[in-house]
Amino acid sequence: MQRSSSVTNSEIFYVRAFLPFSAGIVFLKWSPWTTLPIIPIYILAGLLAFCLLLLNLCYRRLKVYRYKISLSVAFHFLMFVVGYALAINKSEVLSYDHFASRPYSFLKIVVNQEPQLKSKVLMFKAKVVRGYDTLSSFKTTGNLLVSLKLDSIFNREIFYGDVIIIPYAVQATKANPNPATFNYKNWLETQHINHQIFISPDQVLFTKENEGTWLIKQALVLRRQQVNYFRKILKDDNVYSVASTLILGYRADLDEELLSYYSKTGTIHALSVSGMHVGLIYVVLEWIFSFLNRHRASKAFKLMTILSLIWSYTVLTGLSPSVLRAAIMISVFMVGKRINRSANGVNILAFSGFLILVYDPLTLWDVGFQLSYLAVLGLILVQPSIENWFYFKNSILRKIWSAVSISLAAQLFTFPLSVYYFHQFPMYFIFSNLFILLPVTGIMYLGILILLFRLTFLSESLEWLINMTNSGLKYIAELPFSNMSSIWISSLELVLMSIGIAAFLFALKSYKKSVILYALILCLGLQILSAFDKFDKANQRKLVIFNIRNHYAVAFITGKEVILYSRLKVQDKLFKNNIQPFLDQQHIKLITCTEDISSIKRLYFKNTGDEIQFHDYSLSKTELQQMKLGLKSAIVKDID
Repeated sequence: MQRSSSVTNSEIFYVRAFLPFSAGIVFLKWSPWTTLPIIPIYILAGLLAFCLLLLNLCYRRLKVYRYKISLSVAFHFLMFVVGYALAINKSEVLSYDHFASRPYSFLKIVVNQEPQLKSKVLMFKAKVVRGYDTLSSFKTTGNLLVSLKLDSIFNREIFYGDVIIIPYAVQATKANPNPATFNYKNWLETQHINHQIFISPDQVLFTKENEGTWLIKQALVLRRQQVNYFRKILKDDNVYSVASTLILGYRADLDEELLSYYSKTGTIHALSVSGMHVGLIYVVLEWIFSFLNRHRASKAFKLMTILSLIWSYTVLTGLSPSVLRAAIMISVFMVGKRINRSANGVNILAFSGFLILVYDPLTLWDVGFQLSYLAVLGLILVQPSIENWFYFKNSILRKIWSAVSISLAAQLFTFPLSVYYFHQFPMYFIFSNLFILLPVTGIMYLGILILLFRLTFLSESLEWLINMTNSGLKYIAELPFSNMSSIWISSLELVLMSIGIAAFLFALKSYKKSVILYALILCLGLQILSAFDKFDKANQRKLVIFNIRNHYAVAFITGKEVILYSRLKVQDKLFKNNIQPFLDQQHIKLITCTEDISSIKRLYFKNTGDEIQFHDYSLSKTELQQMKLGLKSAIVKDID
């Protein structure tokens, strides 16, 4: 029997490396040992790697294959340590020279992101390169989120790479103090930002220096030119916003109502230049250059041409992170399949993910990264099986079913995480994704043609195509039962749901009845957890004091009803951002908002002048006022 000649000889080597490597990154986030010295960890990783390399070279001579389990454990532990070490190395707040490690008078910053204007506030990410005190200056590291409040006098533009001097008035980023809300602080951490500053134009000193990376600078200038051209030829604001976002990855101010149509129909991914868009370009380029498939040399030329065009498009979009990830993923797939046509698709996917995480381990916490890789994993593992469920002789029906199978496979793998993060599920996702397939493809290629050759006369066709897409999605979004909203699942339910779906899909491929039984048991467990949660929410009694700047909001929750003592109304943006998420999480169906608490008539709620009686709990208005004044975060109190 022929034995393997290498420790690393495995069809899924990068899958084996990716999993423990990712576990090391996860461990850093959840472990208390975030301040361990980095040098000993690197030494440990180096020794492990050296030992494994020696064993790999002497694999047959020393009959190392007899210790496969020990070698496997050592290899996985090495990947775990490397992931942990790289994550520590990228954790900027642990650096000894971080700008927040000591107080300075002024900071020298470099703008390392294209600034965005929102409600007369210019926001951008900056790299802090030097700190100044009264006597000297020091080289520093770290990133900072800068919010510059503009006025009528300030008329200077700020560009990527600009070097600016600002006062040292930084503060740690803060999470929303109200429960169940979007954790902006955590999201900023994935962008390597842990501090922010709010300044006015008179506090900014511009220098003549520019330290931006040349390629990124040119990419952003090129994208800005294309965005301005779209602004010139597309008169409708919504059309301009969709075209700039979908084709160029430029985060234009999309209308909230329009954005909700894409969200409710499960097509929001179309508005973020990512794997789908790069994939569409790849498919058409593959078709255009298919005549080069005859000889080995022409195939190599075809590969280089397609890769060059894909990366040119990546530059056109300003080298945004989501497009970079997609370009890396597709490039690795193309090269991998060119080198070895029988290469395992999951292994190639793991290799591309491994490359991205080696460069920036915190990308693992990016929701876009998680969902895009899960979607592609679904396409590799189960899409062919789903497509084989039915066979149609008609070629058009075959293509439609192929598109349906792609949508189903991607949705199956992303469903648990999508529900966990976004708390909603589009019921008509198959129809909406089928509907946008051709229009989005047309918008992509028509838009790129217009930009490349300045075909202004085609702008009306582009406007019509975008308006038609928007109208179609609006129609689907407004259909009855188009969207299941306010779905809140716990981390345990997420894990059970993911394992259940994986078991069900494995059973379909392997035809093992026992696995189906396990999947059904997991489904039953989910139902039991859901039933307990519903029972708990139906019998809950809670007093909640929300923390909203310049506003007050006190919620008296009984079962699925809430009395909200506040000036805020349900339609207010502050209500939707700070209060609505918690009410949705608690399954609240009936909301009564009032400024006059004495007008409330309930058996369990009484207002006796200076005191509020809520069930068996008494609260004086003086106590309530003191609680509101000393509030650092929302108070959630269960009433027995």
